[in-house]
Amino acid sequence: MNTQKNEAKIVYCNRRGAILKRRTNLRKPALMISVICAMLLLMTACLSLSANKPERILVVELTGPGVRVNQGNVFDLQLVLSNPGLYNVHVSRIVLPKEMMNSSRYIGSEPALTLLQNELGEGLIEMDLTIAPTGVERFTFRFEAIQSGVISGLGVVKTDEKDYPFTTRVDVAGVNPEGWQPGTSPLVTPTAISTIPWQSVVQIEATVEIEGEEMVGWTGSGTIISPDGLILTNAHVVLSDRFYQVKNLIVSLTVAEDAPPVQTYYASIVQADEALDIAIIKPYRDLNGNPLNYSLLNLPFVPLGDSDDLRLGESINILGYPGIGGDTITLTRGEVSGFTSEEAYGNRAFIKTSGTIAGGNSGGLAVNERGELIGVPTAVGSGDLSDAIVDCRALMDTNRDGYIDNNDTCVPTGGFINALRPIKLAMDLIAAARAGEVAISAGNGIGESFAPDGQVIFEDDFSDPKSGWSGFVDQNGETKYENGEYTISVKEPMYLVWSDQEYLYDPIVIEADVRVVESVGDADYGFICGLVDNEHFYVLEISEDGYYTIWKQDGQETIFLVDWKYSQEVAGGGSFRLSARCGKDQLVLALDGIVLASTSDSGYQPGGVGMLAGTFDLAGFKVTFDNLRLLIE
Repeated sequence: MNTQKNEAKIVYCNRRGAILKRRTNLRKPALMISVICAMLLLMTACLSLSANKPERILVVELTGPGVRVNQGNVFDLQLVLSNPGLYNVHVSRIVLPKEMMNSSRYIGSEPALTLLQNELGEGLIEMDLTIAPTGVERFTFRFEAIQSGVISGLGVVKTDEKDYPFTTRVDVAGVNPEGWQPGTSPLVTPTAISTIPWQSVVQIEATVEIEGEEMVGWTGSGTIISPDGLILTNAHVVLSDRFYQVKNLIVSLTVAEDAPPVQTYYASIVQADEALDIAIIKPYRDLNGNPLNYSLLNLPFVPLGDSDDLRLGESINILGYPGIGGDTITLTRGEVSGFTSEEAYGNRAFIKTSGTIAGGNSGGLAVNERGELIGVPTAVGSGDLSDAIVDCRALMDTNRDGYIDNNDTCVPTGGFINALRPIKLAMDLIAAARAGEVAISAGNGIGESFAPDGQVIFEDDFSDPKSGWSGFVDQNGETKYENGEYTISVKEPMYLVWSDQEYLYDPIVIEADVRVVESVGDADYGFICGLVDNEHFYVLEISEDGYYTIWKQDGQETIFLVDWKYSQEVAGGGSFRLSARCGKDQLVLALDGIVLASTSDSGYQPGGVGMLAGTFDLAGFKVTFDNLRLLIE
């Protein structure tokens, strides 16, 4: 049943650029519009009273000593609480793990907080703290180690809506340093790191299978960030690409400055964000197939620094395995030469440096003068199977869409890439990895559930051909009601066919059941929105062969906001519940309630919204849409 009749339009668009068929119109009575507007206002008021309570978001980050401390040593744990959401978050309690309370002596905190111990031996800190959107609160807890071993445990930050766990881990040695007395300054100070932490750098080999034979497809670098083996690297180093599926990830440890790394472990992906090009992997067995005892690994790791503290001219050391000029670890030095902004990540999306970073250094180590990890060299991988260009990378927002991605013109850099991802942008992934969470996404909420909650302004099960969508047929394509569904057929190659109605809402959600009836193997289908005219619109769609994308037409230029990416869930056809949210702040494509792609575009304008299908080299594609809904949130 529909709640509004509007202007229905059918457009045929030659993918080679020529518009062949203009739209046909279905007129609407003015009286009906007035009635509908009154109904919408009433429904909006009702829904505002019954809307679900908005979700609160809190990011918990705990940092501590980056190297082993000694028994009797004073050390600090810093807890950072940040609110990246749109609503206030109320923190009522911080619970420190009993393992920490039993193995160390609590000295105090900054700012000063009262700590009590409950019946379980946990440390309780009661508070009444409200963190506003974009707000950040920092707490430093000071302890004195009273016994040897690893002090680890699970703490929690409690809010009014949910609990946020965090893990602690401090490695305590049993022998005090010469001349040190309990109660004096901490052993772990910036000056305590006097050497380059080359032992924490690893080489990562991604193997692929070609004609039944497993071989190394490409290589990259990584950095050990915890004694139990968490390794920070680039996502493109460890993820499969469109042409090759990664079979295994092999981690090689650095055993000497003048010798090649030694293959030691197989690793698996713990966290990966394609948008950031950041990933965290963890060894899970040795090369003989034996599982690992993480409590015994005690791998050399690098403490995390604060990339926000970096200033122009500050010295940076870069370590990795470039794969150019030899097999041993390579050190280059440089300075902070600038910063690159990006709408999604702020003014420090990339750190520019004068240090030369060769291709295989991707995912390696960039440290400040204190030996703290402050950035990840981000460049293409090296290897015989790589189709990427080693000496070219998008470092500037050349198309001015608010993002730095593959849609921008890459900048030649003479065979080297001079860009680092700041460690701050990886902190959420690191926190999730330390908590034992496993997730691979394209970032920006990819993989999260999608359940729009708002006012339904139009719905149609297409049982009535007079319900609001027009039909049209010619030699190029056809749209019509058929057997209780709405079908779109594309009869010519390289054509787009869509049917839309004009709804000037920002954002607006469109969703429908989709089903391929006549396949050609690689046709695409989905939704169109923000249709201002036939040369200015947005498309959110999937393809028969398992790919998805978000793109816009801006005059004569086609701009991919999310490049074609493969998804196993999309592959194989079948019936799906396809959803899309269109708005200036967010463009989202979801399949069966799970987000496939998400981006934003500052140039978005509300306009026509509807259903779409297209072909490439082969014609004769037909897809159906059913149970259509339009919502405003």
